[in-house]
Amino acid sequence: MEEENKVNEVNESQNTVKDFTYPSFMGRAGAYIFDGLILSPVFVLLFFVQGKLYTNESMFYPALIIELMFFIIQNSYNVFFTKRFNGTPGKLFFKFRVCREDGMPVTWETSIKRESIYIIRNIIYLICFYAFIAINREKITNFGIATYLHSETLLSKIENWLSFIIYLFDFGKALFSPKRITFHDKIAGTVVVYRP
Repeated sequence: MEEENKVNEVNESQNTVKDFTYPSFMGRAGAYIFDGLILSPVFVLLFFVQGKLYTNESMFYPALIIELMFFIIQNSYNVFFTKRFNGTPGKLFFKFRVCREDGMPVTWETSIKRESIYIIRNIIYLICFYAFIAINREKITNFGIATYLHSETLLSKIENWLSFIIYLFDFGKALFSPKRITFHDKIAGTVVVYRP
């Protein structure tokens, strides 16, 4: 059975009490996995197209653009659905909603702030990957070789550890918070609660 945390929130500006019920850590993880399943067909299609371009030298730069599209789609999905519907399809499926700490709906600015650590992580990855390609362009004949050579570098290993630490720190925070607030919630001033 899912653990729930019910907390009375006082909205000082309106002098009212809001009853929020916060989902468990596993409930939030389930919503995250559900969103991954929704995005999977798009990513599989992009991966398939990118794979076809891997070995063709003249298609090197379109393959790089597809790499960029992976991150744009993922970040846009989270920002758009959180603002427009108060949660991604995964959260809505589990009957959660994202709102500001005062219970008000999320704004575009708040939604972008909420996704900011992942946007920054993706930008760092792309800069490192593109810089690696620019420096080693003479040795690289196709995108597949670029991906493999980059994966063997110290820089790639640092990027992987950085990603791991970001995810661990972000979602690990929710384990120890009675409201199950992640680091990206804290940045944006948001909470994930059950829909009334």
